[in-house]
Amino acid sequence: MDLIKDQRLTEIAQYLDISPSDFRMAHSRYSSVRDWLANGVYRSGKEPDIYLQGSFRLGTVIRPYRGDRDGDFDIDQVCELRIRGSTHGPEILKHDVGDRLKEHMDYERMLDDEGRRCWTLIYASRENRPGFHVDVLPAITSDQNETSQIDITDKASLGYTWALSDPNGYYRWFKSRNTFSEELVLSQRRDIFTKNRDLFTGIDDVPLQLVRSALQRGIQILKRHRDVYFAEREHKSISIIITSIAAHLYDGESVSALIKKLTTYAIKRHAVILKDGEIEYDGVLDYVNGSWSIPNPVHQHRVGREIENFADKWNEVPALATGFFDWVYQLDRDIERYEESEVSDDLNLRIRQFGEGELYSAFKTNEAREKLGSGTEGTNELLKLIHLGIEGKLAWEPIKEISVSIFNNTGDDGGSGKDVAKVNYYQIARHRRMTLSDEAKSDVRGILANNTNSAAFRMCCHLLLGSVTQEMIRDCIRQRGSDDVLRWPIMRLAKREYLLPE
Repeated sequence: MDLIKDQRLTEIAQYLDISPSDFRMAHSRYSSVRDWLANGVYRSGKEPDIYLQGSFRLGTVIRPYRGDRDGDFDIDQVCELRIRGSTHGPEILKHDVGDRLKEHMDYERMLDDEGRRCWTLIYASRENRPGFHVDVLPAITSDQNETSQIDITDKASLGYTWALSDPNGYYRWFKSRNTFSEELVLSQRRDIFTKNRDLFTGIDDVPLQLVRSALQRGIQILKRHRDVYFAEREHKSISIIITSIAAHLYDGESVSALIKKLTTYAIKRHAVILKDGEIEYDGVLDYVNGSWSIPNPVHQHRVGREIENFADKWNEVPALATGFFDWVYQLDRDIERYEESEVSDDLNLRIRQFGEGELYSAFKTNEAREKLGSGTEGTNELLKLIHLGIEGKLAWEPIKEISVSIFNNTGDDGGSGKDVAKVNYYQIARHRRMTLSDEAKSDVRGILANNTNSAAFRMCCHLLLGSVTQEMIRDCIRQRGSDDVLRWPIMRLAKREYLLPE
């Protein structure tokens, strides 16, 4: 992607960012909560240390997207008691912090119902400005003699238990990955000051927390794309997983290169996991001994010791893993479309349009028509259109028309070209939720008989017939020797459990 396109991605991320005035408001609010908690008396411990964690501290905060409108900012704070009291336990600690918040008349009114791990203060929006949620995480310094490890409370169906975390260690690790040049800092602070002279007395008065690297901008776009994708879907991927993978992979690339690097990495890992049932451990995104693992990088090299696993819920709810990979494939398609069209609408971020030009779906349809007689190239263009049809971004009739034309233009020379064209024609019907006729099913079985040595035809035909197995998918990946299989639109007919390891 050229410099202009990448600069546009930076502009998009700036649009998603918290404004300096809203940042100042947020700072005032969480500072007030911090001071109130710091002066509390607790049964379970003393010497409270209250600090930020999450996106505000990491500089990856975005205006959340919920439904068809922007929502509230979430501010995450930790209330860590550094010296244990004689009376302590997860339930006592949890209510120690909750009771302290209830001692404040305003906070008691703003306090939401008890969460699984946090207490949440809700600040309503006003004067056309966003609202804020302040999540307070009760914690106590761990007795395991780890440098910055904390024990946090977890309220599940069986009662209160302890869980481990290390937000300070994570922040130090992220900071080590997130490098800045002095020129970038000065340039951004100068730009922010110029646009907000009423807020700051000078360039040096602009908080460093408002300066963003390519890593932070990339994560902001990833999170926004995730928010839009899951707006009407369940099993949304949590931000710490996206942030961790992106920071692990980051090596000074541009925003666009980082996003593409993440999708390529995740898709390749997924393909190997499906093919082999596990994958060589890399401490970033792993599936070993039947369990998903995305460890807190502070715990990355622990062997045989307890870790903070950001993917722990994936092992309880497998659909969370499927949801993550489904999102990655969609992101992969969308970033490719944006690279071709240069129009922000093709990134599917639901923001005002950046860039001038024709939407991907429009010019891609014309390109497909031009390449009808060019064999594999024409088929590749058709597959891109089928994805657009599945996503409701292109009407099915022109896609069907192009599919028929490709079939008619494919020579009957004894090769598999005609059968490929038939498979693509039939998958259009299946994506439209149409039932194949008995004649069509017989034709699909004939394609199978013509291509008995092809794992790809076996998998695709059984996907059309609704009889695919996970082993067929694995065989196809093994035979093709690439992760391209998982990018085929026909894979979107597979039952989601088939796209997880057994």
